[in-house]
Amino acid sequence: MSRKCNDCPRRCGTDRAVSVGFCGVGELVPVAKIVDPFYFEEPCLGKLSAVFFGGCNLRCSYCQNFLISRGAVGTELSDSRLAEAFDNITDGNALDLVTPTHVLSALERAFSLTKKRRRVIYNTSGYETEEGVIRASKFTSVFLADYKYAESGLARKFSLAPDYPEVALKAIKLMHEKSDVWEEKDGNKVLTQGLVVRHLVLPGQVENSIKALDSIAAELGTDTVISLMSQFTPNGQGEPNVRLKKIEYKIVAEHALKLGFNSGYFQSFSSADGKYTPDFKI
Repeated sequence: MSRKCNDCPRRCGTDRAVSVGFCGVGELVPVAKIVDPFYFEEPCLGKLSAVFFGGCNLRCSYCQNFLISRGAVGTELSDSRLAEAFDNITDGNALDLVTPTHVLSALERAFSLTKKRRRVIYNTSGYETEEGVIRASKFTSVFLADYKYAESGLARKFSLAPDYPEVALKAIKLMHEKSDVWEEKDGNKVLTQGLVVRHLVLPGQVENSIKALDSIAAELGTDTVISLMSQFTPNGQGEPNVRLKKIEYKIVAEHALKLGFNSGYFQSFSSADGKYTPDFKI
């Protein structure tokens, strides 16, 4: 059966039963690692177990997970085995799907086979089609979406995706239609439905970050839950190849406060450390 793939904005049209797409993935889903439990996402997401998928529809030069994103590394699972893996994570934990965009069709099939219902976190680069967001919404509780770039030239340079700013913003606006729902769980306030928008401040790119925050404020509003990240760590493979300066992050954080964002997270500089990247044992 032909499965020509146009799930992501690349729309490469690859028959993944025959060959791999731009993302490097074919018909089976490469699962690089399952971390159960997983402690390194925003606290408002509650208790999590993470599934890291191999391959990616972006080509971020600074990717912290380049060992798995470039080569689509991982144990290749059929739909039924993927569903079984989802069912086997710790009961009560939400399922954190890390880089799921390029395996959307397989996720739809796998969730139709799962036996357990649980919260699902769709942990995405933001480079999604609007159709993909609608499809993912059917099994997703919370969208955890990056908004990486407000500048097309930067998106081209670092991720080979010059259309990223407008494509991602349209997708995230659609994700934002899922109203935020908060619940008390184990004495903590947990976002059980809704959207968190992440932005990673890149070295030497303060202006891009300011423009990105401006776009989020203008298009989504300052009630949007944001996560402003300082965790950039050079991966030894591509640019940027220098550390983020504290003053750069401070300027961007102060701009977020000036805009009036009232819900979300700033990040400690201690997070800019390779120890926070899972060991994929490649």
